[in-house]
Amino acid sequence: MEYKTFAIERLRDILTLGIAMQQEGAYSVIPFDIERAAQSIIHMVINNPNGFGLLAYDGDKPVGMIAGAMAPYFFGAGELASDYVWYIEPEYRGSRAAIRLLKEFKSWATDMGASELYMGVTTGVSAERTGQLLQRLGFKPVGGNYKVELDVKS
Repeated sequence: MEYKTFAIERLRDILTLGIAMQQEGAYSVIPFDIERAAQSIIHMVINNPNGFGLLAYDGDKPVGMIAGAMAPYFFGAGELASDYVWYIEPEYRGSRAAIRLLKEFKSWATDMGASELYMGVTTGVSAERTGQLLQRLGFKPVGGNYKVELDVKS
């Protein structure tokens, strides 16, 4: 397995994984806007000095990614790191790729001076298994994710 940081020249690989993630999980009801996704990745991660993104490759094939950023607490001093996405292709789940991506993100957050690292489990895909993995790696549950779909008025 090889690991490479998010970069403009890897945007196609990031978007390929992003589409797969979106189609598999709870976000599948939202049409994927490739242009908007590309601009978000560039703005929130690639060009953000407080952004982090890492891809996992099996040969030339992108098989996983993690991305997130640092942000100040809104209520006091200090900063926290949190993820935007952590996704592994189904056939690579259970491999070391997910753990390595997370450990690299944690190391980056530590080096950046984060007080905490928050990981969300919001896709609805293998939520229990993902939570168990996070707990084995030292994360503690602090709540849950809840959603309601709203009627959008045009």
